[in-house]
Amino acid sequence: MKNRPRVLIDSFHLIQALTGIRTYTVQLLSGLEELDQSEVEYIIYPNWRKLNSTSFLRGKVNPLKKILNHVLYFVWKQVVLPTLILFKRVDLVVTIDYLLPYMKFGARSITVFHDTFYWELKGNYNPLWRAYFLKSVKAGLDGDTQIVVTTNYIGDKVKRIITDEHQLRVVYQAPKELPLSDEKPGISDLPEGAKYFLHVGIFESRKNIDVLVRAFSQLIKQEYFKDFYLVLAGGRGVGIFHDDYSKILNLIHDLGIGHRVLMPGFVPDHQLGSLYKNAFAYVFPSREEGFGIPVIEAMRSEIPVIISNQDALIEVANSSASIFDMDDVDSLVECMLQLKNEESRDSWINKGSKRAMAFSKDSFAETFHTVVKSALTTEVEK
Repeated sequence: MKNRPRVLIDSFHLIQALTGIRTYTVQLLSGLEELDQSEVEYIIYPNWRKLNSTSFLRGKVNPLKKILNHVLYFVWKQVVLPTLILFKRVDLVVTIDYLLPYMKFGARSITVFHDTFYWELKGNYNPLWRAYFLKSVKAGLDGDTQIVVTTNYIGDKVKRIITDEHQLRVVYQAPKELPLSDEKPGISDLPEGAKYFLHVGIFESRKNIDVLVRAFSQLIKQEYFKDFYLVLAGGRGVGIFHDDYSKILNLIHDLGIGHRVLMPGFVPDHQLGSLYKNAFAYVFPSREEGFGIPVIEAMRSEIPVIISNQDALIEVANSSASIFDMDDVDSLVECMLQLKNEESRDSWINKGSKRAMAFSKDSFAETFHTVVKSALTTEVEK
């Protein structure tokens, strides 16, 4: 006999999830598990810790694995998940990756929209997969669905581009709690004690890394910055529709700054904390983001942060980061130059540290838990 409402949270996407959505899922699920569940019974399926530790279908995979991933994803969403809803007598199903099953057998639903890239950045995705995905997302939304969004910026876009028929709830996420250390970051070819600007993120065109590289090439002509390095940490984009790595590599070569730009690839968490902590500043020049987790990771690490004037980043930073025009190299150079001033550096560090305190795992989980309880008891406003 059921004593509490049952909430099924789908974690299957962790089998292939990268970067932002992976961090979101891990932080949320670990946070929910730590909450008092006297009012709600959370059923997280499959075992999210096991999925998070596997790399079989994650990142750049061969075509056979990619096809396998698509087939497994479809079967899970439209066959296995509905079966679980039915036999576990679920009251509410939650998906963290946009896509709900078509059949819910009376269960209410919540899904999370992290961004609107699939709808807007058409050239970044295989057209057949994109068409299937968008139709499936739309078909999975019904009258009882509530949509959680990462920022007000994404909420406005969802209303304008996708649907204005569902209740939207903004829930700010939490970054990973990285081990911070003053020890040498352990990046090959980075001299001990060297000062460097840092960017963390995969090599996609929307990340706007070319603007950062061009700005850095101008910056090191200044006497103060002549011995600085630029560290671009992160993996290649996934697939031919995403990868911008070769373009950036060629640009670095053309500018003749290969000896000052380091590209260490993916950096594991036990090294990432010290990489942030020892950086002179963090720069996030992105053209499009749904949240921007590295902004908060950098602020927690007590280093100055420079962001582009992209709306989600501005919302998350909340006046605690220096802002430049995303298409203006000179604007970025000016922001970087200002960090020569110790008073300016200290001011940005203090503002960022205070802002980062607003993004904790406990707050993230508790806010999401409140949304869940509301969805279980409140009629959706039309």
